[in-house]
Amino acid sequence: MKKFSEIPMRTWNWLGVNEVSTEVESEEKNFIVNADESKKISEVNLSKNSSAKKIHVTVEENANIDLIVVDLSENDSFNEIIVDLNGDNSKANITAAYFCFGDNKLDLNYIINQRGKKTDATMDVKGALNGHCDKIFRGTLNFEKGTKGSIGREKEEVIVLSDEVRNRSVPLMLSHEDEVDGHHAVSIGRIDEEKLFYLMSRGLDKIESEKLIVEAAFNPVINLLDDEELIKKISEVIERRLIDVEK
Repeated sequence: MKKFSEIPMRTWNWLGVNEVSTEVESEEKNFIVNADESKKISEVNLSKNSSAKKIHVTVEENANIDLIVVDLSENDSFNEIIVDLNGDNSKANITAAYFCFGDNKLDLNYIINQRGKKTDATMDVKGALNGHCDKIFRGTLNFEKGTKGSIGREKEEVIVLSDEVRNRSVPLMLSHEDEVDGHHAVSIGRIDEEKLFYLMSRGLDKIESEKLIVEAAFNPVINLLDDEELIKKISEVIERRLIDVEK
């Protein structure tokens, strides 16, 4: 086992969230968004095998990166995303969705380092969990010295479909500058029973109703992919995940 990723600041050791190790060979991707450039990157994981991926993005002055990440792996999955907002007025949006199921492990470590003045960072993550899966999400907004006027937002919403899952959500906000505006929030809960009852009263079965609710939560992410065939495949995977809940 070798260390795969870690958070920028040590936190509660008893949570077991400071770092992750894996024997899976990692794939690494590096991107540079040059000054005044806008770039959109999509990463979708539907692999049947265990996977480990590192993505590093450097963003220069007045540049913008939109990163769309969907993880519906059939096996264990480890992901590290680091975005460095090096230039003044640089901007990053990480929009992500995941569905962890069975006995799988899912480890997500997202870090946005805000280094320029008036940078703008957003993490918006949607997730669903079932079976006996074990999931960790680490999301860090790091305001470094010299980032005056910068803004950061971080949000994770988790739908829990089984009493047997293990969920650890770790939103971190680090600041070395006093004139910044940072926000973070986590929402974790079961499917709303009133919504479920309403849909089933309209003739849908439980699986179909849950599928609609999960897809509605995921749609702000999935619709950014601009690929109808891929979106259809993702819908089919979500349905299989929900059927697994009933077994």
